[in-house]
Amino acid sequence: MLVESFLMIIGVLIIGVLFAPLGLGGGILYVPLFHYVGGWELDQRLIIVSLLLSAVTSYGSGFEHRKKSYVDDELTGIALWGAIPGAMVGVFFVLISGAQFKSIFKILSILVVGFVIFKMITRILQSSNQIVNGREVQLGKMTALASFGGFLSSVMAIGAGMIYVPAMKFFGNLETRKAIGSSLNIMMIVVPFAVLAHFILLDSYQTDKLYEEIYLLAVLVVANFGGSKIGAILGFRIFTEDILIKLFIVVLSVTWLNYVIDLLI
Repeated sequence: MLVESFLMIIGVLIIGVLFAPLGLGGGILYVPLFHYVGGWELDQRLIIVSLLLSAVTSYGSGFEHRKKSYVDDELTGIALWGAIPGAMVGVFFVLISGAQFKSIFKILSILVVGFVIFKMITRILQSSNQIVNGREVQLGKMTALASFGGFLSSVMAIGAGMIYVPAMKFFGNLETRKAIGSSLNIMMIVVPFAVLAHFILLDSYQTDKLYEEIYLLAVLVVANFGGSKIGAILGFRIFTEDILIKLFIVVLSVTWLNYVIDLLI
């Protein structure tokens, strides 16, 4: 268990560094990290831990983006009207899916991760990534997509930055850095809601198992927060968006392949 715990701590630190500059919480990798490396079951306990770490990532990087004024508070506030209700619906969906949750989770993860990989590759192949000046802000579509992000946050145990960033960039017409900062600030509010709702629904066995890992969780939180702050600062000073996106695609592709193999076995 010491080896597994060490690998999880290192993994959480690396995920925080890599994902924070992109406006992502990292939950899309926290779940497979704990499930495949740590041997944790795909249940609400794992969802809570993944969401907790996603929240920590969003705070660590979100504060750094706010310092640089890379946040649109007005559009963030509007998006929350969709994201928070979406997260609550997601919690209810997990509750009623019962024994079928594991299969549903893996299928949904394969579809969503696969779609994100496709969109990222498409983005790299495009010759230009500039904002169209004067393009109309579409608040309805932005809020609706944010609602879907909130739903995925609760169901897939992710921060849902992969949904919030495109919502803020393409429908909110924000430049990339502000879209990333706004995505992180949405997660800073939505993810704690999802964590609390899932925690209330834990049974006594899952609660006891969660408390048994309290010291490990404390170390993970510290490592994650430090990694996300480092990642945000490096993202501003060193890494280009193209390099980070390419790393993102590689890591997501490995995750997607793991889910496919696990579902077929």
